[in-house]
Amino acid sequence: MKSISRWVVVAILILLAISLLIKGFNLLSVGKSVDGDGIGVYFLFMEINDRVPVESIPAYAIGFFISSIVAFLLSAVLVGLDLKSRGKDVSR
Repeated sequence: MKSISRWVVVAILILLAISLLIKGFNLLSVGKSVDGDGIGVYFLFMEINDRVPVESIPAYAIGFFISSIVAFLLSAVLVGLDLKSRGKDVSR
């Protein structure tokens, strides 16, 4: 993967990770103040689940947090690969 396209992918992954992290915090802040049977969980204009029971909201928040960590780690790996390949190019 070329260096410029790798940095674009890293930027997209970081933005995705930040938005996943924010969604996780938003779900945790809902708490027990839910009307009716549950809430609808949406992410990036897509419906994930229409009726999430109050008891399951923390599980969804943890899922968003884990997804955020995975996206951050993947972006860190891509940055490390790019920096490693630059180090090999400089030594030649």
